[in-house]
Amino acid sequence: MQRSVFICTLLSFVCLLSCGENKDKSGKVVDTPTTGSIRIMVDEGYRPIIESSIDVFDSIYRQSTIEAIYTSEGQAVDAILRDSIQIIIITRKLTDDELKFFTQRGFTPPMTPIAHDAVAFVLNPSNSDTVFTQAQLLDILAGKTTKWSQMNPKSKLGDIQVVFDNPLSGTLRYVKDSILAGGALTTKASALQTNAEVIAYVGKNKNAIGIIAANWISDTDDSGVQQFRKEIKIADIAKTVDATGYGPYQAYLATGDYPYKRTMYIINAQARKGLGLGFASFLAGDQGQRIVLKDGLLPAQAPTRLIKATRD
Repeated sequence: MQRSVFICTLLSFVCLLSCGENKDKSGKVVDTPTTGSIRIMVDEGYRPIIESSIDVFDSIYRQSTIEAIYTSEGQAVDAILRDSIQIIIITRKLTDDELKFFTQRGFTPPMTPIAHDAVAFVLNPSNSDTVFTQAQLLDILAGKTTKWSQMNPKSKLGDIQVVFDNPLSGTLRYVKDSILAGGALTTKASALQTNAEVIAYVGKNKNAIGIIAANWISDTDDSGVQQFRKEIKIADIAKTVDATGYGPYQAYLATGDYPYKRTMYIINAQARKGLGLGFASFLAGDQGQRIVLKDGLLPAQAPTRLIKATRD
């Protein structure tokens, strides 16, 4: 009940703000929470859900236009610190050092959690080894395990090929910071550019293991996702040798059974009540959280109905 009152109050506040003109210091009319146009930068791992969210937002608020630039997390953070972009969506909060750029101006940008997703590991369909312990995966990522036969003596596969989306992506940063705990990534790892490229590469290379954002395979009602999931297998991760393995699915993110969960944030550096506030409020509100739920991710602001995930 308290949450419902909060959301209703927030949305009412946004609507009130949008009723009047929003002007800058020169008197020029600029964007409001529900009108005008802005450009935002989004970690490419979240392209599927943000495309859906913008479509819905623009259909409701027809006087608004949000142009999303899909890029790496590192490039998005660099852009907001250079003041060339004001709204970004990435997989972490800004650090204390990064926040100094704003606090020195007397402003702290709101960092609103809007969803929880996961880092997922995908394999070629010919690979029969689809369950890894966290320790086994750590050894692969650190370069201690370099051949599939080290995982399974019966495997006929060769050298393990680790592929990820982008050297500056939030997915790779998570791997280095959270899985490797600051340790070095194997020198055999290769960088592509996008999550879709990783999926395509793994689908054609039997020795590959790909690291992607789970959002690219989470919405099982989407025809593109259905095609992706025909091209690859999704690895299950077990905490120990004797434990059950779980995939990067909504239910297992909620229960904590899948270990590589992370949070998606919208960071709004508009130091006024503009379209960034409106879009952040939409994403964190009921309509945005329903999109998150439908997309197969875990809402950050709403209760979740858990449905047992189907194993591949």
